[in-house]
Amino acid sequence: MANPTSAAGDNGVSGTCTPAELQTQIDAITGSISGSDLSSTETTAIRGSVAKTAKGFGSAVAASNVFSVTQGLRFAYHNGTSVECDAPAVTRT
Repeated sequence: MANPTSAAGDNGVSGTCTPAELQTQIDAITGSISGSDLSSTETTAIRGSVAKTAKGFGSAVAASNVFSVTQGLRFAYHNGTSVECDAPAVTRT
């Protein structure tokens, strides 16, 4: 697991930081969601968009490169065992 939740009561939570640190973390993200090579050095949650724009039946549709970075993302399921904060999982370097 590259970016596990931390315990927060009976739930899990992703990393938190100051606004300035958040901007530094966003600037340090490399790669792309569609290329499956997104990489980050921090613990904020990165969630990739699954949206695609339909062009018509049977035509190819490119994968989205849109993602969000969320600090302090709360999870209702931790129960003593960490879960992955990122979706899909992101390489942490």
